Amino acid sequence: YSIHKCSSYTGSYLPENILVDKPGDQYSRWSSDSNYPPQFLILKLERPAIVQTITFGKYEKTHVCNMKKFKIYGGLTDEHMLELLDSGLKNDHLTETFTLKHSINGNQFPSRYIKIVPIQSWGPSFNFSIWHVELRGNEDRDLVMSSLRWFSTYREKEAIRLCLKHFRQKNYSEAFESLQKRTKVQLEDALLTKLHSLLVQKGDFAACEELLEKAANEGVFNEYLKNEEYRPKWTPILCTDKPEGKNRPGMRGGHQMCIDVQTETLYLFGGWDGVQDLADLWSYQTSTGVWTCLS
Repeated sequence: YSIHKCSSYTGSYLPENILVDKPGDQYSRWSSDSNYPPQFLILKLERPAIVQTITFGKYEKTHVCNMKKFKIYGGLTDEHMLELLDSGLKNDHLTETFTLKHSINGNQFPSRYIKIVPIQSWGPSFNFSIWHVELRGNEDRDLVMSSLRWFSTYREKEAIRLCLKHFRQKNYSEAFESLQKRTKVQLEDALLTKLHSLLVQKGDFAACEELLEKAANEGVFNEYLKNEEYRPKWTPILCTDKPEGKNRPGMRGGHQMCIDVQTETLYLFGGWDGVQDLADLWSYQTSTGVWTCLS
């Protein structure tokens, strides 16, 4: 690659310095003249390629100008790019390699320009520095040409989908139907189209709920739910005896608790009641709501 464009540089810290890897030379780096956004560095490949990884070389010691946060963009032109990576470097001397996004819906796409956008340095208010950059990927001509043809078709379909979305939002129903019929491009999943019809056009809330319940039962949301973080739901433990009943552990802290998931039995041992250490052992049956003093 070659240096296509940069936002700025300081003194002798030219962007061309990143072409060679000299971890022992503190002057072998590109350094911006400001940390005020946008700061960037655009690399130009000799020819389009499937860019799969980017490797950053570093100075032999930790440095305040290393990029703590950065983004990588790629595209066939320097004006229209896709985000390929959002990550950051560790503040050490070790080389780091990152995998770049290079496929959409299982299809690889080529890039000619790679844009590196520093966002935050390790030192507060310090300029950004990049010491060395290495790109790896596949430049096989047949693969790249095939990817180019697919990517061109993909962009055309996405442009049509944006037009369809605009027409529907503005309620240009005739233009929407005409464009969709002519291009045979589907705006979205059939479920979303039906939901839009029921909710926006007809205002049938009951039918919307039935549609979503049916989709949930068919497992439409399973993939989304699988990636969600678990969140605890707390409910009070209510005993079957009266509040003043004595057959339950008293107030305490610093106790030990565990649960037997097979029998749904909760065990509590010891603790401190503010006056003395406790050594009593209790069990709580979640199905019956009864505490039992075991020892």
